[in-house]
Amino acid sequence: MLRRITKTERRVRAVVLHVALVAGSIIFAVPFIWLFSTSCKVPDEMYPPRWLPQIPGGVKTSPYVALRRNEQPKRPVGVSAEDWVLLSSAIREGIRGRTEAEASELPDFYGPYLASDALAEGILGRLLKRAPDEVLRGPEDEAVAWFVDRVTKEMIRDIFETVYRRVAVSDVVCHGWDIVSVEKATADAPLPWKVVEGDATLIKRQAGLLRPAQEVHYSFEKAHSFVLEAEMPLEMAPENLKKVVVATHGDRSWHEIWATVELDGKRFEATEAAFIQTDRWQDVAWQFESEEDASLEMKTWIRLRERGASDYAEEGRIHVTLEYRYNPRIAAAYNKYVNNYREVFRRVPLFLYVKNSLFLVALNICGQILGSSLVAFSFARLRWPAREFCFVLVLATLMIPPQVTMIPVFLIYKNLGWYNTLRPLWVHSFFGSAFYIFLLRQFMRGIPGDLEDSAKIDGCGYLGIYWRIILPLVKPALAAIGIFTFLGAWNDFMGPLVYLSDQELYPLSLGLFALKVVQGGNFGLMMAASVLMTFPVIVLFFAAQRHFIQGITLTGLKG
Repeated sequence: MLRRITKTERRVRAVVLHVALVAGSIIFAVPFIWLFSTSCKVPDEMYPPRWLPQIPGGVKTSPYVALRRNEQPKRPVGVSAEDWVLLSSAIREGIRGRTEAEASELPDFYGPYLASDALAEGILGRLLKRAPDEVLRGPEDEAVAWFVDRVTKEMIRDIFETVYRRVAVSDVVCHGWDIVSVEKATADAPLPWKVVEGDATLIKRQAGLLRPAQEVHYSFEKAHSFVLEAEMPLEMAPENLKKVVVATHGDRSWHEIWATVELDGKRFEATEAAFIQTDRWQDVAWQFESEEDASLEMKTWIRLRERGASDYAEEGRIHVTLEYRYNPRIAAAYNKYVNNYREVFRRVPLFLYVKNSLFLVALNICGQILGSSLVAFSFARLRWPAREFCFVLVLATLMIPPQVTMIPVFLIYKNLGWYNTLRPLWVHSFFGSAFYIFLLRQFMRGIPGDLEDSAKIDGCGYLGIYWRIILPLVKPALAAIGIFTFLGAWNDFMGPLVYLSDQELYPLSLGLFALKVVQGGNFGLMMAASVLMTFPVIVLFFAAQRHFIQGITLTGLKG
């Protein structure tokens, strides 16, 4: 005799089931969370790996000193948390004393920062990587002495470069369509920049910097922008000028930089902002609008668009203006998190790749649904000689690896003149797929024959029965085939790699591979591109999962 399940047992089972579903969903989502979080990171945050990208600190005054989160010293294994708090505090105090004692041997502008916690922690983190275990577990005074004795002027300079956050500008480079003119700072010709608006000061620095530059000491406490300008000779004809490149150094604040270029009585403004990004030198290029903007080459510049006449009309000279605009912490975080996505759209013709992918997906779905359903209808509802033998023959093709037929099929398409076209990637779908034919045949065999007989009595032919009776009843199976086909066509990489050579024809999968070849070391950029590739698949799964599950389940039951 079966025991009756109580209400409490049903509730417990429901809770356990929901907990299992939630746990499974979290496990399923972990790779996608990691993929998305990595797409929001800059190269400095890749190692050691962390789940969440850093949030910009809402900088209002610069320069300042700060240590990256992944550079902060970690408690050594074998040292308790309480002991490490006391020991690290004593070591940092000893390091501060040593750095202040070396002040006379260091550049003057180091002075205000030599006693900072960031500098001491940076030196501690550097030395901690080579500290022996016996030193860390030994007496406190001996450990402090070991660290202090190994602090050198060279190490202080090196760590200072790491923790010292500043904005700086260097020379301006004018690129022509046929020549390049470089403006560099020398003793007789200093850098051309000067402050014309806002609370900012320019200070020329040589010591401690990688190139001749002017540091920008700014404050956004009173005004939310400041402006730098540079005026210099233009050693080429105005119509020959292609782009203007400015070497800039960031302070990780992610404030905006808007450029304006004036020459020959015309004013050109940037169409989008550059950003004060990582604490490294980078060349920001602003290029005048041209046919290259519509080309397929990788774009590493920001466009300059003509905005009318300018009061500046000095013959043979150019006037460059950089406006630095303050961004609050939320806006700065947004600029940082979407920067890799912005770079993906700028560096590759992503919309062209998406258009090609959607074209292939649409034709493959239509072809598979039409071709597979017609063949399945003939196997399931029509009676003709050798039907079962032909069906077995179709199923036998499932045992042939696609690698075996790759070369013969390629030669066929090549002799047809279809190489380097999209036809080889979708024409085959209209001939159906053995797996989809089997799926639909099993589904169609479960449809009552009385419906077909009634349609015949009413004068309906075989094509009418197929279109009006069979197809409406196999919608769940067609939905499952559509989802499978979408995934296959959207993620197909081998087909485009074999048949396509022109970049204009690349689908998204091959286009992102081309981006990886050029930008393989920029993992944040590649993760952003992967998110854009994966997002439509995830949306499709959640939007069509009911039809997908219903199609598979009902097919199995009716078979």
